[in-house]
Amino acid sequence: MPDLSLFHFYFFLTLAAGFIIGVIVGSYALSQGFASYEYLCTHDEQQFVNSTEVVDTTSDIASSTILNDPLALGPSVLDLASMAWNESLGFGDVLYVSMPDRTDRQDAMNLAASMSGFKLRLIDGVDGNSVSPKAIPDDEDFKWVKLNPSEVGCWRAHVNAWRYVLDSNLETALIIEDDIDWDKNIHKVLQDLSLQMQNNTLRRVLPTDHERTSAPYGLDWDVLFMGQCNDQAYPNRRDLVQAYDDPNVPSRKDTEVPFLNQMASLGIEGDDVGKKRLLSPAYGPACTMGYAITRRGAQRLLLHLSYMRLRGPVDLDIMWNLQDGNIRGYTVTPPLFAAWRVGGQKDSDNKPAPNMTISGNGNKGGWSRNIKTSARLAMVNELAMDNWKDYMNKGTGPEKQINEREMEVHN
Repeated sequence: MPDLSLFHFYFFLTLAAGFIIGVIVGSYALSQGFASYEYLCTHDEQQFVNSTEVVDTTSDIASSTILNDPLALGPSVLDLASMAWNESLGFGDVLYVSMPDRTDRQDAMNLAASMSGFKLRLIDGVDGNSVSPKAIPDDEDFKWVKLNPSEVGCWRAHVNAWRYVLDSNLETALIIEDDIDWDKNIHKVLQDLSLQMQNNTLRRVLPTDHERTSAPYGLDWDVLFMGQCNDQAYPNRRDLVQAYDDPNVPSRKDTEVPFLNQMASLGIEGDDVGKKRLLSPAYGPACTMGYAITRRGAQRLLLHLSYMRLRGPVDLDIMWNLQDGNIRGYTVTPPLFAAWRVGGQKDSDNKPAPNMTISGNGNKGGWSRNIKTSARLAMVNELAMDNWKDYMNKGTGPEKQINEREMEVHN
């Protein structure tokens, strides 16, 4: 008769071995599943480098992708994008350049920024006449270029902003000028941009772990143009574009011709105008009303626009360096920052001639383009009140007035 105790021993030993093998196989399969998911959440660099079609992240095809499904984005992506709501708009700092004597513009900028919920740090503008000729970089190939004092001063002020980024050990900074406007929903606009840049199909390198956890706009760029006055796309690769829906994009009638042409050259026309915004490699942006830089970008700009040479006005020389491939950047179209114009001599920092009048329309008659909902116009309406009319509303007590205002806020 067989020994039952020995039989039971081998039986349970076999079960235990099977259980262990099952756990090992299951763990391996599960790990491969997570690895596959992680791979799908990253970009195949070769795939998007060789892409020959417009990447429209809001098309029917893309509507089920991670980028367009908020529930699939994951907490890290959404948390990073939410940094656009902080007091520096998700950048290390927001710097604005203003001549010391333009206190009128400084008042306006600080007021508008406070109403929009972010803070500004002043970078003093520079009088070009105060810059020593010895301090202006040489360029043997461009000796015929003679910068006027205002161009020299503008260059020097922006160089000082780049130096501030390095001196302050900032990873990124947004640099704006003192005569601009933006959308009143600027935080939402930049949050949407952050989501796009975190899922950027135009990158040349995959994002680092640090970027995935700490960089709302990525760090694979030197300059991010968001306040240009003119633009053109890289002519040899017009397929390099990422289009996305933005409820705060300006309508066709509020978008200036250069940006309509830029969008058309990148394949966005018809009903998509006034609905979509574009992200594309920076090639031909002009003006420096609003742009962001990374720390590496500040270093490259100082190298090519100060240490090595200076070929012309600061915005044009940045553009030439983009076209030469010395620096890398992106352009947002239509732009997020636009010129605010009041008419007359106050639209310029140049000293007026003695016989010229200074007065113009003033901020009350000011205007901007390429913006859906002007922050400057919105703040005037938001701060408007009629104190004595409130007092004259008979039968309306303080408690009722407070409740009515609370309802307005909630609505």
